Amino acid sequence: MVIKHKLHTSRSGLSIDEAQMIENKRTRLQALINAFEQHSDTFLVQDTLVENVSISSLGDYDEFDHPDDGDDMTTPHHSLKAPDGSGMAAGNPEDVMVLLPSSFGWKWCSSHNAKPLAMKEAQLRHAQANDAIHQIRLALGFKSALFRTQVRPANTQQTKTRAWNAVHNVDSTLSEHARIYSMARDAYRKLHNKTTIKAELPTLSREDLHIATLVLGSETTGQRNTQQSWIWSFGTTTADDGTWMNDCEL
Repeated sequence: MVIKHKLHTSRSGLSIDEAQMIENKRTRLQALINAFEQHSDTFLVQDTLVENVSISSLGDYDEFDHPDDGDDMTTPHHSLKAPDGSGMAAGNPEDVMVLLPSSFGWKWCSSHNAKPLAMKEAQLRHAQANDAIHQIRLALGFKSALFRTQVRPANTQQTKTRAWNAVHNVDSTLSEHARIYSMARDAYRKLHNKTTIKAELPTLSREDLHIATLVLGSETTGQRNTQQSWIWSFGTTTADDGTWMNDCEL
């Protein structure tokens, strides 16, 4: 997910260092996939059991790229090539589908003695989603603080460029955690039933990643009745999110 996010959101291609960093991440990811596949059949499935099973995959969640860029959600998908033209090997590990209980769904797991694994994944996915929302709130608070302390006071081209670069970096963080939340939610819903965690995970939209109404504050004309996104009351309270949350009240 992190590798795909970097490739999808890179606006001007990858530098040599960035391309090397991606290649290193791919090497580590491939090693983890190999280790998982060596043992997965012993606790989840045998190849003969999945020949006629419809395997569901999760999406790329491109709609969260550059949340403040407006309605045009089309972003370039960069191949992994450095500026010197050198390319990387084909067959990317981030595109490999790792078979987990959510890949088959609850009904299949229930009929193939995999219910305990399915319940464990559901719990882990729910926790993953909660953590992603926590990180999104922190990033939004930080972004609000950047607008207040850097973007608005900037009065030279240099300070404006520096301020907006910082904002774009936060947007990248927001996009990454929005993808993680949506991926965890989709996987959780494939396993959600009366025997797993009962709490619902709401749908995350691009509008939930905007801070315009938060930055203005409730006392600004026309903002008194503005309803905040569900993310601000989800899971842990904003008081537990850290110092940046104070900026969301300005």
